[in-house]
Amino acid sequence: MDEQVEEIYRQLADQITPEDFQARVEEKVALMAGLCDSEIREFPRSDGSLGRVANLTLADETGSVRVALWDETVELVRSGDLKVDQCLKVRGLAKEGYAGTEVTLGRSGGIEEVDLDIMPRTKPYKIAEIKSDMGEISLLGVVVDPGETREFLRRDGGKGQVRTVLLGDETGKIRLTLWDEQAAMVLEKGETIEVMNGSCRERYGLLEIQTGNYSTVRKSDKKVLFSEKMTPIADLKQGMLCSVCGFVTGLGEVREFQRDDGKAGRVANIYISDETGRIKVALWAEHVDLLRAMDLGYRAVLIDALAKSGWNEELELSCGWRTRITFAPPG
Repeated sequence: MDEQVEEIYRQLADQITPEDFQARVEEKVALMAGLCDSEIREFPRSDGSLGRVANLTLADETGSVRVALWDETVELVRSGDLKVDQCLKVRGLAKEGYAGTEVTLGRSGGIEEVDLDIMPRTKPYKIAEIKSDMGEISLLGVVVDPGETREFLRRDGGKGQVRTVLLGDETGKIRLTLWDEQAAMVLEKGETIEVMNGSCRERYGLLEIQTGNYSTVRKSDKKVLFSEKMTPIADLKQGMLCSVCGFVTGLGEVREFQRDDGKAGRVANIYISDETGRIKVALWAEHVDLLRAMDLGYRAVLIDALAKSGWNEELELSCGWRTRITFAPPG
């Protein structure tokens, strides 16, 4: 959570658990990410004046971005000067918004129609092409892990549902967050899922696709090729959800710590190497118990580990609760 969200939670800490609060925040972000229309909305400012905002979406062959029009610039919508299929040149401030990067067009910005032939991308993205802060994402993926539906309490006392599904294609894997009715879909490993109008953001160092009531998620008869690929250690990059095979070349001690919720946690570091390099691996929670039956030289296979920046910004692998780990003696 960022500082503003943490401050809000501190005011509500005695009314809601951290898990349910985070789920509500993420649901709200997913829902608001769909406000990429041209409806003019008015709101009161702190000085008592009335502010106005309208959103539109611009797209080219590389992707799409939301543009926020503020105050006087919203008249371009009201007057009808802005229409679907216009080619526009926009000058504004790029910043992080609800659905990723958005462009804010204030008094210092500019927008004009230009005579160019720009064709927005229509074909689905491959997982390897998806980057943080992208919006209007469509993709096809095979269900690698259907995940489990979890309930949480909304502010009005009602119950919401959230589910994380792991999707794969021939280029990689990515997590997909589903809400409510979409979260209740019956999904099985090996099925193909089509996602339309999703948005990508980075969460805990990992890229994931978020959906909302503006998104479409449905099963597809199209075949998607996927096989678990082992990534050479030298090819690992921050933010990758990857699988790695190597040999144990270093062992650290188990460390205990206190989690934010007051519970005790455990972590241990090991090193694994392959023919391309060596990397530190952080084992968390029950994965620590694997150290009892493992020693230097053992073969290690890690499925769905997260490559992230660790101590001194050194790249390392983090093995969370979704990571599958096997160790085998040499020979």
